[in-house]
Amino acid sequence: MQSLMGVWPCPKGTGCTQLGQSMKLPMKRGFGKTDRTDDWWKGPTAMAAYLGFMVAYSAWRGMMEADFWIFEEFGRSAGHQTMSIESEGSHVLSPLFSPLVIPGGDGLGSMVPLELAWMSPAMFILIFPIGFRATCYYYRKAYYRAFMQQPTGCAVSKPWNEYSGETGLLLVQNLHRYFMYVALIYLPILSYDVWLSVNFHDTANVHSYGVSIGSLMLLVNLILLTGYTFGCHAFRHVVGGGANEWTTNPMSRLKYRMWRFSTSFNENHRDWALYSLFWVMLADFYIYACTDPMFGFTDFILWGGL
Repeated sequence: MQSLMGVWPCPKGTGCTQLGQSMKLPMKRGFGKTDRTDDWWKGPTAMAAYLGFMVAYSAWRGMMEADFWIFEEFGRSAGHQTMSIESEGSHVLSPLFSPLVIPGGDGLGSMVPLELAWMSPAMFILIFPIGFRATCYYYRKAYYRAFMQQPTGCAVSKPWNEYSGETGLLLVQNLHRYFMYVALIYLPILSYDVWLSVNFHDTANVHSYGVSIGSLMLLVNLILLTGYTFGCHAFRHVVGGGANEWTTNPMSRLKYRMWRFSTSFNENHRDWALYSLFWVMLADFYIYACTDPMFGFTDFILWGGL
C-alpha cells in the first residue's frame, strides 16, 4: 500500500494488497456483532419498546369494548362504556373510537348489521389509522430497524445477509398514499369531536359552552395529527410533485406554496409521528380513566359548562 512516506505493510488477515487492489474490511458476524464502541443499540431498543407498548395498548383498548371472550368483563358488556365522557351533555370521544360506529345505531352504525354487535366499535375504523402509520415512510424505517433488523445499525451485523426489498406481503406498503387520503378525511371528523366536547346542554335543552381537560386533550390530539398528516411524504408529493417549474402561472405558484407548507411539517416528520402517536394513547387513557369506576377520575371543567 503506497503512501507519501513509502510502502505500508498490509496487516495480516485484512486481505489487502501492496498495490491497493483490494482490501477486505474485518466485519464481525452474528446477531448484533460489531466493532462499534458507541451505544448503537439504545436507539433500536428504545424504539422497539416504544412501538411495542403502543401496539399492545391500542390492541387492548380497541378490543375492550367487544362482547366476546375475556373482553366481556370490560366496557359495555360490564355495564359501563369507556369510549366517551358524557358530562353535563358534552361528548368527549376517545380518538381510538372516532368516528363511533355502533351496529344498528345512528350515523355510520346504521349501515352495520346488528349481527356484528359483538365487535368493538374500534374494530370497524382502526384499520385506517393503523394502515396510515404502518405504511408511513418514517415508521417503516423505525420498525424495520427495531423489529426486523433491516438494518439494525450502520456496521452492525444482522441475523440474515439477504435483503429482498419490499416484496411479497410488504407490497402493501404501496397503499400508503391511499391511506393518506383517508387520514385527511379523519381531520374534519376529529375537529367535529372537539366541537362536541365544548358544547354543553341538559335535559331542559339549556345550552352553553365550556372547556374541560378532555376537550383540551382532543384539541392537542387534533393539532398533532394535523402536523403529522400534512408533513406526510405522500401528501407533500401530491401537492407539489409533478411540477417542472414554480413561477409561470398561478397554479404553479399555488403548488409551490402548498409544497413549502407541507415541507415545514415534513422537516420534523419523525417528531410529529412519535408525539402524535403518544398523544392519541394518552387522550384515550384519560377518557378511559374518567369512565371506568376502577379509576374514579372525573373530567374537570376549566371554563364555562352548565
